[in-house]
Amino acid sequence: MTKKINFTIAFLFIMVFCTIMGKTVAAAATPADVKLVINNEQVTADVMPFIQNDRTLVPARAVFEALGGTVNWDQSNYIVTIEYDGVIVILKINDTVATVNGRNKTLDVPATIKNGRTMIPVRFVAEELGFLVGWINSTRTVTITSSEKTDVRPVITGYVTEVSVEEGTSNKENTIVTVQMSEPLKAPEDYSTMNLTSPDRFVLDVKNFLVDSKVSGLTYDQKDSPLTAVRVSAYNENAVRIVCDLKEATTPTVSLSADGKTLTISFRTLSTYFNPMDDGKLVVMLDPGHGESTAGKRSPDGTLKEYEFNRTVANKMKNILEAQGIEVLLTVNDDSDPSLANRCESANNSDADIFVSIHANAFGNGKEWTTPKGWEIYHYQGSVLGNRLAAAISSSNFPEIGILNRGIKTGNLYVIKNTYIPAVLIEHGFFTNIEEVELLKSDEWRDKAAQYNAEGIMNFLNSYIE
Repeated sequence: MTKKINFTIAFLFIMVFCTIMGKTVAAAATPADVKLVINNEQVTADVMPFIQNDRTLVPARAVFEALGGTVNWDQSNYIVTIEYDGVIVILKINDTVATVNGRNKTLDVPATIKNGRTMIPVRFVAEELGFLVGWINSTRTVTITSSEKTDVRPVITGYVTEVSVEEGTSNKENTIVTVQMSEPLKAPEDYSTMNLTSPDRFVLDVKNFLVDSKVSGLTYDQKDSPLTAVRVSAYNENAVRIVCDLKEATTPTVSLSADGKTLTISFRTLSTYFNPMDDGKLVVMLDPGHGESTAGKRSPDGTLKEYEFNRTVANKMKNILEAQGIEVLLTVNDDSDPSLANRCESANNSDADIFVSIHANAFGNGKEWTTPKGWEIYHYQGSVLGNRLAAAISSSNFPEIGILNRGIKTGNLYVIKNTYIPAVLIEHGFFTNIEEVELLKSDEWRDKAAQYNAEGIMNFLNSYIE
């Protein structure tokens, strides 16, 4: 079941029913408050803006003194005078005629008094004084910006309205943080990301947005997740910062929805977490590398094709593991040669706990015998669990397997890089070495290799079973 935690509440109205003398009464809905943003900063006043006849009225003194103007109130005549940068606007309560530097102008709605505060039509006054006025309909926000600031400070275009976290459904998308916005982002450069250390954090900044006051941070406590908390704040005067606190350094995938209103941050499973019995069963994916027609994958004398060795050893391992109650899946069950991407997809879309790719090695042009020899095993660089799996298989093989141990190595090999479970690739000796090719062709040696590999896999899995 998907677990989701929402940390904002966006109610358009609340219906309250109560029974009074046998009658059911419904409380009327209350419109959402109008928000006020001055020079990219959300502000509050003791009387907030409201809408009358499709026009927004704002508290005169709270707004225009914040913008650097002067506001005077004539109590005897119920007249408010606002002055800024040489422009004087005079309004009279309940009068639809105002004066601007002595010239009469008609208002759509007059100034009024609400809760002891003078409320004036914002667009008319602000624009007459040279300010820029905007309206964000989805969040009912009026924005007022000083004209001299617009060249260096972009006008706020919306709000981050919700931040949530949910458990994902795969190792690649183990934990998903969702950021909802009231307005769409217009371009990819409208958001940016970065990684920070000491402690480890992933940061996403949404530019030209404010954070809704109802949005709060959250904590997250899942053993398999790298995420511990999400913090949301106004990073500066025109950006919202979402900080993901992490148990380890990791770079998630960030995607923007088609409508531009949702950013999704997808984290992979914590690299040190492994519980193969989460689903009540042990499952191993074996990958017999290459197909019969893969070019060059054969000994110089043509007596050994690598695909045949790989499939034989993989099937022997399958039988040994299944005898121990472990479910075994194969990336290929015939002589075909699935693409590397398809092999990884088979693992990533399965219930497999680990991925082991079976190979034999080569050196040179493949036409001549060469001297390099020995066994080696690869995991993807930075994979803690891949390294542990490689160590378990290596320990089971040596010294019993009887050939040179070239050791545990890291590599950028496709199948171990793009498989999102602990993954290794084993090179069982060189089929371009005239001595080792005889071992690789030997059924007895193949039995030994399969047995030791299987033992290493079982040792690794058993070490994580509580």
